[in-house]
Amino acid sequence: MFDHIPVRVLACLRPGEITVIALPGAGMVDGGILWEIPTEMIPLSLRMPNSEFIVVYDRQSDNFIEVLPKS
Repeated sequence: MFDHIPVRVLACLRPGEITVIALPGAGMVDGGILWEIPTEMIPLSLRMPNSEFIVVYDRQSDNFIEVLPKS
């Protein structure tokens, strides 16, 4: 099963990973989640702080599949 989860870029806190907030409208208290996504998965134009996009996440394999622009 694939989930399409909206995220917002927080920062690049570790080399090779971009830290994002999943479900940014909910906030950290209401269920927002910090994720580290490999930098190479994210297009250059979406790596800046506060950029928003959709992450396709596979629950079974617990992996990020792809990044889609927010429409």
